[in-house]
Amino acid sequence: MRKNKSIDGATLPVLKPVANITLREQVTQSVRNALMNGNFQPGQAVTVKAISTMLGASVMPAREAMNRLIAEGALELRANRTVIVPRLSRQDFDELTDLRCHIECLAAVQAVERMLPEHIVELRKIEAAMRTETNANVYLNTNFQFHFLIYQLGASSFVLSIIEKLWVRAGPLIRFGLGDMDFADSRRLHALMIKCLEEKDREGLRLAILSDISVAAQAIREARGLAGDWD
Repeated sequence: MRKNKSIDGATLPVLKPVANITLREQVTQSVRNALMNGNFQPGQAVTVKAISTMLGASVMPAREAMNRLIAEGALELRANRTVIVPRLSRQDFDELTDLRCHIECLAAVQAVERMLPEHIVELRKIEAAMRTETNANVYLNTNFQFHFLIYQLGASSFVLSIIEKLWVRAGPLIRFGLGDMDFADSRRLHALMIKCLEEKDREGLRLAILSDISVAAQAIREARGLAGDWD
């Protein structure tokens, strides 16, 4: 139990600690989320002015956020000083897809025993929205919410940070490759994921996650969204 602290003999009340999140960190996470959600296209130029305008932030935290994302590999600084959303080679994309299959399946399976009825209710709400959504941007935003609700339950903070880094690289490609799809396979697989979670069917859940990633990856390959496809 936390004890009351005092200053100059005066007893202070016990308050819930607040997260010490700087404006730079907020801006960085906002841009990171936009990349994971596919709100940027592969090869798209990103400027400090654009980030500050989109988020209503000043130039300084926007510049600091951009430099941090460049250091993480989420953005790429070109020789002409232009900053773009990276384009992945086919080999890099295949390796990224393999990593996603292993790590996301692991996180999902570990979430099975931590999944409470209220989590299932929330997943059903998200899945119901996905079932009727026709706007690709909105659909992919809800897809992000669905997956990370599961992964946050099953993954440690370390593993979750790895999943986020993979989604930062995959998000722009997913939006590029799936923009014109009808999402029929995706809808079916997300409904199956909920069924497997309710029944604690770990293998069924693993296969559903695996299929979801694989279907999206194939669509990206067919859409010719990888580096070299424009050559």
